[in-house]
Amino acid sequence: MQSYTPPERSRILLAVTSDVSERFERVLHRHELVKVENAREALRALHGDRFKIVILSVHFDESQMFSLLGDIRSHTRYRKIPILCVLGMQRGKAITDVAVEGLDHAVKALRANGFLDLQHFPDDEQGNARIARIVDYLILIDGDLQHSARMLDDSVVEIDRRKRSTEAHGS
Repeated sequence: MQSYTPPERSRILLAVTSDVSERFERVLHRHELVKVENAREALRALHGDRFKIVILSVHFDESQMFSLLGDIRSHTRYRKIPILCVLGMQRGKAITDVAVEGLDHAVKALRANGFLDLQHFPDDEQGNARIARIVDYLILIDGDLQHSARMLDDSVVEIDRRKRSTEAHGS
């Protein structure tokens, strides 16, 4: 079995609610964490600094996670940064297992790189180590994620290029 080698200390943008922030501060203590209070601060931080990953919580800034995720992905500079969305431990009765599954599909449709329901990760040594490894993994495979994102974004151009080439050759 190959040993686990975590990535270098990385800058991570935390756009999360206070309950999630406290836990991620403990779990990711070896990284440089930049916490923001609202979506405006998050976008301002992204304009000024380079981050290895962005972590967003579902209820961040009065449930603005989807809006912020869309804003991040709509800018060329942020298109390829890994984004992990999380649902905190505290949830209302309206958030059923079906709703959580819907959140998972929705964040991935908006091109987030992952979704964690923290209820599946106990706040203990093992659960927190699993979260840290997931974040580290997203940081480590950044190049592969960028390649995937580029392929997604360039696919329409490539199809159009092939169509024009076919039309030009009369095939």
